[in-house]
Amino acid sequence: MSIQNSLPNYQSFDEILHQQSVALTAAEMHGLISGLLCSGNHGGNHESSWQTLVHDLANDGLAFSQVLALPLRELYETTFELLDDSSFSFHLLLPDEEAGVFECAEALAGWVNHFLLGLGVANPKLTKNKEIQEVITDLRNIGMLGYDEDEDQEELSQALEEVLEYVRVAVQLCYIAFATPKAAGSAKNEKPTLH
Repeated sequence: MSIQNSLPNYQSFDEILHQQSVALTAAEMHGLISGLLCSGNHGGNHESSWQTLVHDLANDGLAFSQVLALPLRELYETTFELLDDSSFSFHLLLPDEEAGVFECAEALAGWVNHFLLGLGVANPKLTKNKEIQEVITDLRNIGMLGYDEDEDQEELSQALEEVLEYVRVAVQLCYIAFATPKAAGSAKNEKPTLH
């Protein structure tokens, strides 16, 4: 599978959210959408339900203007492609390293918390899956991570990279456990040919 799209620029997307008076950061919105996708909320009957859930959770149930609706749909589609890619090319939408290690750590915690929100809202029975329970527990702990501003920024940056890679893999495990891949979803809809 060739992925033609990439995630939007963090700062630009964050600015659009801010201009539209959405209380979520770009990282939190991407986490929410990723959680919805990993729960199996895509395609078929779910085609517009993700939007309804995002409206409910991020905008008091009100639809977004086209200024935000279009970039959100693109983010959803791109994230779905990245999650569904067999080369595991999924990555999180976070500020770049120039933003500073503390801002990146806060964005990661927000991303993880909103990922869990999206996953839990769309799949309330996720804790019944024993294989994923440990991953969910780890993600909850990561979402509560804090830091001391007196900490060595180099050490914190290295630790952040390791945690980020763990989260990336954990998200893909959730996708594999709960979601139907694009190829399998489209194969279900194909009708057999009669000869």
